[in-house]
Amino acid sequence: MNPKEIPENLDLAQGLLGQWLRYRQFYYKGISKDPISPQEEAEFLEISSAIAQNTRKLVQRLNESEYPFRSNEITAQLRTAISVAHFRNLPAADQRIFYKDWHVSLIYLGRTVGALKFLAEGYSPPNGVSRPVGKKPGQASPGAKGPAPGAKGASKGGKAKKGGGGKGLKTIITVVVVIACLIGGYVLVGMFF
Repeated sequence: MNPKEIPENLDLAQGLLGQWLRYRQFYYKGISKDPISPQEEAEFLEISSAIAQNTRKLVQRLNESEYPFRSNEITAQLRTAISVAHFRNLPAADQRIFYKDWHVSLIYLGRTVGALKFLAEGYSPPNGVSRPVGKKPGQASPGAKGPAPGAKGASKGGKAKKGGGGKGLKTIITVVVVIACLIGGYVLVGMFF
């Protein structure tokens, strides 16, 4: 990713995250007993359309193998919920499944935002090779030449030290955990209030 594109991609991803959180409010309205106004239905259609557009833009800008924000799952959820009243008519089991899928997408989208924030703050992956957000250590990045350092078949000199990672990796992990805690707290507060 071109360093000049990082702030734009971060803004787009953060905007999508905010819209995804707003989408949940319509879900809650749908499963409540409160009457649904035509204005709320119109707002639901607007937010759904904005989410779909921003998801398409982000897919064009980011490699989903490196930044897996579940674009296919997000668009599938948008297609299955056609109105706020639709949420109300879903069986209780389907409502729970829908919410669970929404929440998993929120987590992945939050991880992507966190990774982009690190890059925006100047984090530079060691040796110019990034470990994708969704990959396990030891797996090569898409486009990387040869095996990942420390993987089978890597040159002897390229093995990673045990307990390595340094301050950069520890900082990334700390920030991701903090962001996940904040999102989890926000979701819990939203569920109870």
